[in-house]
Amino acid sequence: MIQRIQSLFLLVGIIIPIVLIILPIGIFDTANAQYIYNSLCVKMNIPDGIAVLRLYYLAFTLCVCSILCAIALFTYKNRVRQSNIVSITMIVYLIALLLMLWICPDIIIKKFFSVRGETITGFHFANQILLIILIGVEAVCLYFANKFIKKDEALVRSADRLR
Repeated sequence: MIQRIQSLFLLVGIIIPIVLIILPIGIFDTANAQYIYNSLCVKMNIPDGIAVLRLYYLAFTLCVCSILCAIALFTYKNRVRQSNIVSITMIVYLIALLLMLWICPDIIIKKFFSVRGETITGFHFANQILLIILIGVEAVCLYFANKFIKKDEALVRSADRLR
């Protein structure tokens, strides 16, 4: 039963958060330097730049999304539980998106730089089109995985009623 269509959607749901952990999200410009912001840290935009701020909780939420998708992928025998896990994954993914795109750049990082005495002169997303595409694909895959899981469960229940 692992060869169902929702398994492909869940497999994509495992891969995309891992890519989002590696992918740079944005670039901060200050008067002194330029900083790259990704899910793990904010570091100077030089080769082997030092990390000035660690953001492990953001990477942790994306890892939780991948792990929950992997658990859902292998709980194919219990479709109700699988659907519940995918629903929880959607909520965790929404939290990760809020952290990644709003809370970290606007609240946490700006406060960090103001404590250091630096002012941010500019912020722009590094790979804006790719980031939006990956986020959209992940959300659509989780939605369709949940839809097909519920469709399978309805099919099994209707077959049980016919017996």
